Amino acid sequence: MTYDYIVVGAGAAGCVLAARLASEAGVTVLLVEDGGSGRSPVLSVPRAFYFTLRSKRHTHSYPTRPIPGGGPETWIRGRGIGGSTLINGMMYVRGAAADFAALEAAGNSGWGAAEFQRAYDTIEQRLDVSTPTESDEVTNALFEAARTVGLRRTEDFNTSDDARIGFTPATIRNGRRVSAATFLDPARKGSGLNIMTHARAEQLILEGTRVVGVRLRRRGRVVEARASREVLVAAGTIESPLLLERSGIGRPDILAAAGVTPIVESPNVGERVIEQRAVSMQVRFRDRHGATERLNTRPRQLVEGARYLATRRGPIATSGYDVVSAFCSSPEAARPDAQGVWVPVALDETSTEMKLAPYSGLLFTGYALRPTTPSSVHLGGADPDAPPVIEQQYFRDAAERETTSAILDHARQVVATAPLADLVHTEVFPGPLVTTPDDVIRYARASGGGIYHAVGSCGMGPSDDDVVDHSLRVRGVDGLRIVDASVLPNQVSGNSAAPVMAVGWIAAEMVLADR
Repeated sequence: MTYDYIVVGAGAAGCVLAARLASEAGVTVLLVEDGGSGRSPVLSVPRAFYFTLRSKRHTHSYPTRPIPGGGPETWIRGRGIGGSTLINGMMYVRGAAADFAALEAAGNSGWGAAEFQRAYDTIEQRLDVSTPTESDEVTNALFEAARTVGLRRTEDFNTSDDARIGFTPATIRNGRRVSAATFLDPARKGSGLNIMTHARAEQLILEGTRVVGVRLRRRGRVVEARASREVLVAAGTIESPLLLERSGIGRPDILAAAGVTPIVESPNVGERVIEQRAVSMQVRFRDRHGATERLNTRPRQLVEGARYLATRRGPIATSGYDVVSAFCSSPEAARPDAQGVWVPVALDETSTEMKLAPYSGLLFTGYALRPTTPSSVHLGGADPDAPPVIEQQYFRDAAERETTSAILDHARQVVATAPLADLVHTEVFPGPLVTTPDDVIRYARASGGGIYHAVGSCGMGPSDDDVVDHSLRVRGVDGLRIVDASVLPNQVSGNSAAPVMAVGWIAAEMVLADR
């Protein structure tokens, strides 16, 4: 099997990349995906993501090593055509122009705000992004309270970078999830696109220092696919560095310890991983308000399920996080450095599983937008089935700690402001034992969690030790690029789906320009 291009991974970047390349006349593309077709009906139901996140069929689960002050956790990624856009919260937050400008200024030409905006303009002609227009008593009270404490109410969260709050832009069309797989629909007919599912990329095939193909395992059989032009790895922040390392590209000591013969030294493969750490607060309402009461019993779920099937409306038809806000953690912050999401439901704090509480309430989750503490992702062994070694780290940087430590104060200020305060009975968690900045950091370490936005494991940059250059070519080899979240060296103040789709589009233009 020989193609012009092989794209490994059909997630947010891979789908966009493969579709754009295959749209060129005469170009053949093989898109390889470890999961299945991504067409299960449950995946199209927006709020079903609470359940699909725990599905072995639709996700990969990666255990991490315990962090100081906390326990072991699991990083989750989607599998199937669409990748994590099949199982995420559907938030479509583009990121901030200032962060893209900083990315370009750091020596990465072609990755500035103008390039990302052009990519978004094109992507959004093909991808359905919707924002709710109907509010209820809870969201009205939340918006008014937030306005009182200094957040501007916005109709489109993506048009500015100020302190603001609004309904969450989401990849939903007529009450149904829209994944990155939608980009492939036009390319499936009459183009050079070939899609191979249930195919795990075990190793890159090198001839000298040129990558010429990929060794795949599909339904128990090993097959090889060859690329006459390039192999484009879009497997994500976790799997992309692992594939490089299994192929002998990375830190020699890491490779040797895993039983892999080093071929190309690249010291930062799997290093410099930046993830955001969330901290949450939940309040209980005095009376019955919001969506909890419509979904917290089996009969009510059946009623709302029937309503959804008939109308594609109701609480099941909305994104994972109804309202999004950006705010400054201190008066000294020149622009928002924290983001919050607000959900007018309450979770059962007594349950080890994700289930709704028997009372009404409001859940808030916030995190620093631009953390800097590096984590790492490396091989746990040469066997492709060996679990990786994920060393997650948070809060080493003082600015990151200061931003995070102020998040609960902000949320509490909003909740304590009328008219929202008139609805609230008590704070359920974290409660009065978490008050000081040090308390908040300890709470974030012990009870918080990463939010599946990790970037940087194959980061781009101008230095010889950066994994990829500004064209996303892997240094030290020919015929290989990385095209996914792993190439972003820093967080860009957005949720990961939108920026990573843009990475796929910009990269496709670079690849085609080099033909």
